[in-house]
Amino acid sequence: MSRRIVPLEGLGTGPRGRTFLYLFPVAGEDFGKLGIARDPLVRLQAFSRRYYDFFDLTQGWLVEAESIGEARSWETRLKRLLRLHAAPAPIEVPTRAGGRTEWFRGACLQLVDAREQLAAQGFQVHAPLANWIADQLLPWRDQLDGLERRVVAELGAVENWPAAWTHPVLAALRDALDACAVMRLSLDGVVSPSLQAWHRRNSLSPS
Repeated sequence: MSRRIVPLEGLGTGPRGRTFLYLFPVAGEDFGKLGIARDPLVRLQAFSRRYYDFFDLTQGWLVEAESIGEARSWETRLKRLLRLHAAPAPIEVPTRAGGRTEWFRGACLQLVDAREQLAAQGFQVHAPLANWIADQLLPWRDQLDGLERRVVAELGAVENWPAAWTHPVLAALRDALDACAVMRLSLDGVVSPSLQAWHRRNSLSPS
């Protein structure tokens, strides 16, 4: 019997904690990763630090389950249904990310149908995935000033920083700032004007 999700304090810990079924479609392709995760944002970042470029977050989605077991049952059923669509993982995805048998080509519309069936049963759906990601990034964005201070302590004044590609810490910071830009999260009042100017010079995401 299907059950409607009821938010409760403390969900997300233990075997009955909130778990998500997800679809992460690769940008520009009918090809994507199906799986389950307690924290889909962490899962996205495992596949690519620039997950917002690699995946099409406007086409991705989540469905909330009440437990890992429930989410896993959905995943198992869908993997069996779509076994003829199974495809190798993209070469850009690091092996350490795992889940290399859970990529499917030409099945995104079938997966949307499956998602809508779960929605009709009362399970909470997050679509597009981009909206959910933006909500998750908001608290993190508000901590960027502390990150800026730590990098300044290590590398000196922002005005003297080299290009992002020359230093792994700066490349990681650029990618974090690009995530905010792609998600349309303003940096005004969060980081210094100097860091915003540095980001504009180094961003890899279109403005």
